[in-house]
Amino acid sequence: MKYGLVGHLCLDVIHLVDGSEVQSYGGIFFSLASLANIVDDGDLIYPVFGVGEVDYDKFIQRIKSYPNVVTDGIFKFSGLTNRVHLFYQDRKERVECSTHIAKPIEFERLKILFDAGVDGIFINMISGFDIELEVLKRLRKVFDGYIHFDVHSATLGVDERNIRFRRRMSDWKEWFENVDTVQMNEFESRAIGEETWDDDTLAENVLNLGVKAMVITRASLGATVYYFDDGIKKANFKAYEVEVVDPTGCGDVFGSAFFYKYSKTLDPLASTDFANYVAGLNATIPGSTEIDKLKELVKK
Repeated sequence: MKYGLVGHLCLDVIHLVDGSEVQSYGGIFFSLASLANIVDDGDLIYPVFGVGEVDYDKFIQRIKSYPNVVTDGIFKFSGLTNRVHLFYQDRKERVECSTHIAKPIEFERLKILFDAGVDGIFINMISGFDIELEVLKRLRKVFDGYIHFDVHSATLGVDERNIRFRRRMSDWKEWFENVDTVQMNEFESRAIGEETWDDDTLAENVLNLGVKAMVITRASLGATVYYFDDGIKKANFKAYEVEVVDPTGCGDVFGSAFFYKYSKTLDPLASTDFANYVAGLNATIPGSTEIDKLKELVKK
């Protein structure tokens, strides 16, 4: 199969709870690297995103270590790649400071996905400004394959100090009407729909838009998936027991694993379980510097 991947790259500076600091590629790199390590032999990945000109050559050399990644859609832009400082207060929530956020990816950049004939596209809203709604609508009109959407930072604004803050996603219905499966974490879910809605009510409204499955990730508490099967069904999955080293990127890895498994099986339960497992493995790895360990860890 052929997979498209869309979202912004980041260079992460991770400030861990114990006071230590890790610097590594972040954002869409977590999704790309994890997908490259778990897909089947013969599968190909077509990422579409930009890299700042200062970082471009070094980044392309890093990606060339994956023979299943086609780099033609990775483009260079003037200026710096988005820098993100992540300050962890505990294992679940963090303060995020973003600078040099890239411009939204234009529709013309996505044409490489159509030319390649991809079977599915994973859109991960890393910065929240990765693509605009009108681009998604145009994409849905010309692409009838599988689209997985990670809400991610679409529920975050940016203040004058470049600190991200939670805000309500007012146009969520229009976004969700144009995708097949949706992913969000427990904090993002509270910024979608009405403030009085619980998760079950949110899921009912989301699935009634035509979404086939909605997943809420809950860090150490696992994940919940809502799906249609002769009515709306719900399943909770406990987190796999692992020794957490760094939770950064676990949502991005979860998304790649869910996207991959669902594209193969169309099974929301198997896909959530597999994604839960792979995301847990990622939590045992510091930053993204050793993410290629996932290939062997997943096989065990």
